[in-house]
Amino acid sequence: MITVQQIKEYLSEHISDPVPKYIMQREIYKKTATSSSYINTYNQMKKAKWYCELANEQRDDGSWGRFHTQDTKAADKKKFVTTEAALRRARELSLSKDDPIVARCIKLMERYVRDEETWTDNIEKQRDDGKSHLYSRPFLTASNINLFDTENPVVKPKRDVFVKTLRIALSKGYFDEVAWEEENRNYRGPCLNGWNAYPFMILQNAECMDDTLQRQYLDYIWNRKDGIYYISNFPPAQKRCLEDKDFFIWISILELLSGFSLFPEFMKDGVLRHLLNEVDRLIHENSRVVPLFNNIRYAESWRDKNTRKTDTVLRIARIIIKC
Repeated sequence: MITVQQIKEYLSEHISDPVPKYIMQREIYKKTATSSSYINTYNQMKKAKWYCELANEQRDDGSWGRFHTQDTKAADKKKFVTTEAALRRARELSLSKDDPIVARCIKLMERYVRDEETWTDNIEKQRDDGKSHLYSRPFLTASNINLFDTENPVVKPKRDVFVKTLRIALSKGYFDEVAWEEENRNYRGPCLNGWNAYPFMILQNAECMDDTLQRQYLDYIWNRKDGIYYISNFPPAQKRCLEDKDFFIWISILELLSGFSLFPEFMKDGVLRHLLNEVDRLIHENSRVVPLFNNIRYAESWRDKNTRKTDTVLRIARIIIKC
């Protein structure tokens, strides 16, 4: 079985582009922002294609247009159809809250959470004339802030609502989906359900739950047969191989959950070993196991299958390093 050290050695040997080099320094080698190696790779990364793509489409107010829903009637076609899409890309590039692009957007999102401004998205009226949609906007925004700035003061009050509801839903020792919805009956909507991505975005990397509550919540979602709303229709516990069409959907689930302190506890039951085995196959087997499609790119060109392979190894390594 391949080791983490061997994966690091492989990546160091095969990575040449500025974005993956920066990710290696920040996440794999965990260099501080004041170290010379970090500063050098960060400065190189800011000149790279993918960073410039983000910077060039950012608007003066810090957004990339609508926040959550795409404007399908927009005349100008953009790479980032929503602000959330751009923030996901910023996370993929491992940008921190101190990066100018991210910092500018956080300032705007703080105003959204404080209700000083609101999204430019159309109101989704659904069955309650838009009440739940408008109520959910500050929560969804705070969840996005938390992925970059866990200690931001506007996040905690929104996080506390999720924690309170979570305690009620788990009061019987298991996650009661009906109890969650009843607690949220006045503003219920898919964005605030306990089984979609947003609670996991706002609750991670924060000391807001004891281990028992966190373990119960992760155990619930780890085995939930319908998966995580917005991401998958199968549970994280269902391992996927490189050849599977939804391999990267499964990887996206693990990426979402990797910010929890008890994540390694859930990974040790076969999933970590499976991921190491898939990396081993990527590195040592022939090209038939190199995925043709990876929805996240670090290198600037994928013309060479070996570059696709290295990008995939790095993406998996970002998960493994948290175990």
